Amino acid sequence: MTHLALRRPALAKRLLHVVAMLLLCAGSARADIGATVRELIENQRRILVLRETASLQERPEARRAGQYLFFRNQQLGRKLVQEITQSLPDAPARYQELTLAMDDASYEDEDRLVLRNPLDAVSRRMLPDERRDAQLRMERLADLRKRLGESFEASFDRTPLRPGSVNSARWKIYLGRIMTGTTARQIMEALDRELVVTTEPTIESTEAAARARVLEWNGEELPDKAVLLTFDDGPHPVHTPAILDVLKAQGVHAVFFQVGRNLGEVWRGTAVPRLNQTIVARIVLEGHAIGNHSFSHPQLTRLDEASIGREIADTQMLIDAMVPRGNARTAEFRPPYGARNDKVMAQIDAHHLRSVVWNIDSEDWADPLPASIAHRVVQEAESAGRGIILMHDIHARTVEALPALIRELRKRGFQFARWDGRRLVVDKTPENVAPP
Repeated sequence: MTHLALRRPALAKRLLHVVAMLLLCAGSARADIGATVRELIENQRRILVLRETASLQERPEARRAGQYLFFRNQQLGRKLVQEITQSLPDAPARYQELTLAMDDASYEDEDRLVLRNPLDAVSRRMLPDERRDAQLRMERLADLRKRLGESFEASFDRTPLRPGSVNSARWKIYLGRIMTGTTARQIMEALDRELVVTTEPTIESTEAAARARVLEWNGEELPDKAVLLTFDDGPHPVHTPAILDVLKAQGVHAVFFQVGRNLGEVWRGTAVPRLNQTIVARIVLEGHAIGNHSFSHPQLTRLDEASIGREIADTQMLIDAMVPRGNARTAEFRPPYGARNDKVMAQIDAHHLRSVVWNIDSEDWADPLPASIAHRVVQEAESAGRGIILMHDIHARTVEALPALIRELRKRGFQFARWDGRRLVVDKTPENVAPP
């Protein structure tokens, strides 16, 4: 009996160790980095095909489909960075898995442009050897983007910009390859179960929805030759400050439509700000404005009214907790993907907010070339004569496109509007007019 009693604690300890190891193995199943890279590249290809092949009638649906894929790639990019960097001892080996996946011979160099943001985020957290390799890879991608964008930069000599493609020969060849055998319609049909419902529900328009539609801004309310810069989906810890640097240097103000989960959380009816507080404070300090872009960036038209209301209310509670009363508060809401129906509009009205959409889409969510992004905004602004510009402060290419975009718009006589706490205004200041 004594012998058995002595053995029981040791046996129990061994059994607990075995169970713990099994649980650890089960909980630490490693994601397939190659599969994540493959999905990122495939999604980016589909985004480009949607943009290049959608007919005029298909464009609204194709834009929503492309934005959906773009947001999915943002999630995949964060997952990739976390998978590589969450365990520092394993990080070099996991980074090597990433490089092997990137170097797959079935990918074009242009495909790899979609990996620039994850590479940048990984390099900030890696040991010196892997950091140097990641930086070299980013330099090669930056050089490729510069070469692909040269034709867009050269086209800025024309006033007004000519419509139509000015893509480099190499980029045209790449687009031709990825468009072979697929169309925008096929991609949209394949995504149909996940995409936002694009038709309005067959219900009578409520008074609240009708009022919200009348109040909605879409760019037409601005004076001639005036534009408003807006940035969605932030704040981002790296790219939002970089955008603020550009705006400060250029003397331009913007509206930042922020996602609630990038600000904090709501716990038992109380806002708990815990993310990006210094960035929000800087946005306010430098004279910009902040709007509501839902809490989790869902497709609101697919939700019931109560869920739509929570998405709006939770983010507004966080904004109210983080943004002092004053010019930075806008009481403005931008529906994710621009998707809205009577249910969504009624909830916007119920929360005493104004819907704000856009009429100039930079397509920075789809286009990997900063020069092309700037070219598109200037061309669309010249065509529309005025408008609200949609951009996203969550990736580097937007930062890189912004200086040329501002410069070229000013050169063509455009001025930049801002929110003054009550309305949109265009200041007749020296920094807000084109140089002589």
